[in-house]
Amino acid sequence: MNLLKRKSPFVYIRILILFISFILISSTNLYSQKNDIETFKKLSSYLQTYIDYKRIPSISAGVYRKDKIYWLDAKGLIDLENFVPAKNSSLYRIASITKSITAVAVMQLYEKGIIDLDAEINTYVPYFPKKKWKLTVRHILNHTGGIRSYKSDEEFNSKMFYSTTRDAVLTFANDDLLFEPGTRYNYTSLGYSLLAALIENVSKTSFENYLRKNIFEPAGMKSTRVDRQRSIIYERVRGYEKSPDRRFINSPLADLSLKVAGGGLISTSEDLLLFVKALFDGILISKSTLEMMTKPTILKTGQKINYGFGFSLSDPSDSIKWFGHEGRGTGFSSGLIILPEEEIAAVYLINIRDRNLGNPARDLIQIIKGKEIRITKTLADHLFDKYNSFGIDSLLFEFNRLYDIQDPEFNFSIDECVYVGTALSDINRIADAIRYLRVLNRRNPNNFVILKALGDAYNKDKNDGLALRYYREALELKPDDSYVKNMIDKLTKK
Repeated sequence: MNLLKRKSPFVYIRILILFISFILISSTNLYSQKNDIETFKKLSSYLQTYIDYKRIPSISAGVYRKDKIYWLDAKGLIDLENFVPAKNSSLYRIASITKSITAVAVMQLYEKGIIDLDAEINTYVPYFPKKKWKLTVRHILNHTGGIRSYKSDEEFNSKMFYSTTRDAVLTFANDDLLFEPGTRYNYTSLGYSLLAALIENVSKTSFENYLRKNIFEPAGMKSTRVDRQRSIIYERVRGYEKSPDRRFINSPLADLSLKVAGGGLISTSEDLLLFVKALFDGILISKSTLEMMTKPTILKTGQKINYGFGFSLSDPSDSIKWFGHEGRGTGFSSGLIILPEEEIAAVYLINIRDRNLGNPARDLIQIIKGKEIRITKTLADHLFDKYNSFGIDSLLFEFNRLYDIQDPEFNFSIDECVYVGTALSDINRIADAIRYLRVLNRRNPNNFVILKALGDAYNKDKNDGLALRYYREALELKPDDSYVKNMIDKLTKK
C-alpha cells in the first residue's frame, strides 16, 4: 500500500500530461478546421465574384492540398437556355490540358522501354511519311517538330468526324515540316494526334482504351472520357462565346475527333485533381520521369522554352514555381497549375472561350496562401451595356468617366480599349467606332495599335484619305509591320 502511494503522484502527472496534450492537439485541430472553413468561404466567394465580374456562364474549380482534394465548387449555369446549374460532376471540355494526360501516357511507354524518345516517329507510326529532317517523339512532345497548327478557324472548329486516329493524322501527314525539328517552337494540337497514333500502334489498343486502363482507372478518374460530339453524354456542359457587342451566343459546332489527344477530353475538376494526386504519388509515372517532363526545352540555337513534355512551365522570374497547362477550345477555357515543391495544385473549367479571363487557378493558389486577389471587370462588357441601352453618347461619357479616375475595377490596357472600337466596327457601327477611336487617340497619341485601328475603321468607311493618313502614322511608329504596309500599298494603287 505504501509503495502504491509513493507511485501515485507520477501516475497523476502522466495523466495530466496526456490530458494537456489531448487539449493542445484538439485545439490545434479545431484551429486548423476553423482556418479551413474560412479559406473555403474565401475560395467560393472568389468564384461568385469571378462569374459576376467576368460575366461568364459557369465555372468549376478545385484545389489539391495536404495530400488530398482540399476544396471543390461549381457556380453558374452549364446550359443558359434551360437554366441548368453547374455541379462538381458537370463535364467540361478540358481543351489542351488533354496534352498533359497524353504526354504522361507516352512516358509510361518510355518507362517500360517500349519506345525511344529520340527515335523517328515513323518507327512507331509507319503510315506517317518520312520528312526532310528527322522528326522524333521528343520533338512532338515539346512542340519543336515543325508540324503545322490549324490552317484556319474552320479547321480549329472542325465539324468533320474522323472515325480513326489514322484518318485524323492523314489530314496533315503529307504536309511539309515548317522548319528543321529542334530549331524552333511551334505549338500544335495536331502533332499530339500523332502521339495518339504511336500509343495505339505500340499498345495494340485504341487511344481511348489505353487512357482508361493506364491513366483514368489507376488515378480513380471515373468521369473523364473522350468528348464524342454525336454521343449522348449526361452532365455534359454546353459551350458559349460572346458576340462583338458582348452578348452570349452558342459556340460553333465542333467535332474534336481531329485532335482527341491534343484537346478532345471532357472531365471534372475533381478528376483532374485526382490526376495530379496520382502524379504526386508516383502511381502513373515515377517522380524522376515527371521531373524529366517538367524541364525546359532547349532549342539547337540555345534558346530556352518554358515548355516540357505536355506541360507549360513557369518562367524563372515568376514568384511561384509551377508546371501545368491552359486550354482554349471551342466554347471552353481551362487551366491547371501544379506547385511540385509545395504539393499544391488548382484547376478551373469554364464554359466560354473569351478574352480577359485571367488565370483563376493561380488566383485560387494565392488565396490559400493568404493573399488578397483583385478581379478586374471587362471594360467592353460594361461599355456595351451602355451602348446597347442608350447609344454611343452614353458609351463615350462612361468611358471618359472611368478613364479619368482610372477605376481599379477595370482593365485599361490599350488592347482592351481598342477592342471596343473594333467591335463597333465589326457590328457595322462604323461611324460610332470612329468617334470612339478618335477619343481614345486623343487620350493616347502616337500609339500604333490605336492608329492602325483608326486606319481600319476609315478603310471600312471607304474614306481612303483618312485611312491612308492613320496607316502612315502607324507605320512611322512600326516601320516593319507587314499588315500596315500592305494596306498602304492597296490604297495607293486604287
